[in-house]
Amino acid sequence: MKTAWKAALAAAITLAACSSSANDNPTIGGGAVGQISDVTMQAANGGQSGTAKLTESPSVVLTVTISLQNAPRAQLPQQPASIHAGTCNSFAPAPKFALNAVANGQSTTSPLNSTLGELSSTPYVIVVQRSTTDPTTASCGVIPVAATTSASPS
Repeated sequence: MKTAWKAALAAAITLAACSSSANDNPTIGGGAVGQISDVTMQAANGGQSGTAKLTESPSVVLTVTISLQNAPRAQLPQQPASIHAGTCNSFAPAPKFALNAVANGQSTTSPLNSTLGELSSTPYVIVVQRSTTDPTTASCGVIPVAATTSASPS
């Protein structure tokens, strides 16, 4: 009986030591938890410049906020926004992730079904189009690719 009690106690201590919250694990979701990535949105084709912010909360909820200057007049259509693989000079035509449309220069999308780890592992861009009827790129910003380190042979 004493041996069973000791085994149960040891198992409970081991499980407690192994459990952690998202705040304790900085790599949950493939990226650093609570990380923020700033993106500079460049005007394209006479469009708008501004910023985008990708924020991953400790509970691994990714939010993308876009803020553009010189927004089209309010009566003009909303501007579709999305994340594409590639660069601003050459990105995949099909979006990887659709974002909420930009209206009056502003857009917030949350939650986005991705992580900063995924979006910073390979080149991705945020693309804002002129309107739903004009797919010309009005603004584009490169999501920074995370620096990777590798062990060097000694």
